[in-house]
Amino acid sequence: MDERQHILTGLSGLADVDEAVLIALSRRFDFRTYEGLDLCGQGERSDRFWILGRGQISVTRRLSQRRLCEIARIGPTAMVGYAGLMGIVTRSATLKAEGTVEVLEMSTDEGLSLLAADGDPAASAFRRAIIAAVSRQVAMANTNIGKLAVEVGLAEQPITEERLLKAHTLL
Repeated sequence: MDERQHILTGLSGLADVDEAVLIALSRRFDFRTYEGLDLCGQGERSDRFWILGRGQISVTRRLSQRRLCEIARIGPTAMVGYAGLMGIVTRSATLKAEGTVEVLEMSTDEGLSLLAADGDPAASAFRRAIIAAVSRQVAMANTNIGKLAVEVGLAEQPITEERLLKAHTLL
């Protein structure tokens, strides 16, 4: 198993994909190593995306006051920078390799062609991986929105099973 295949085996949505399909999909990516470099910058064109296989990527945004703010730190195995596949042309954040990272890289145009391919098992697997990545991001956004709503007083803290049991348990 080459490094590209190894990275793809850890990606959500590809757990039960046939090995031949995984090999075909892996061949569409370039394996790259970056050390301490920006993979992309906020405001740049969304011309490529990555699957992080090893290392960590820092996600930063410039706030309205021009202050830099780290909004996430991403570890393996995760698809990052794929907004261009969703039609978002301009990057909303900077992705920087923290130390050495190993990634699979593909141009947005190649990714869009792959998404549009009918009857190709590798394309089907790729669509599943995209759906898993988007679902994960939406779930994280919903969690963060809920926390912010509680923080600013727009919502109450959700009742957990633990809190409910503690409230009804006589000591």
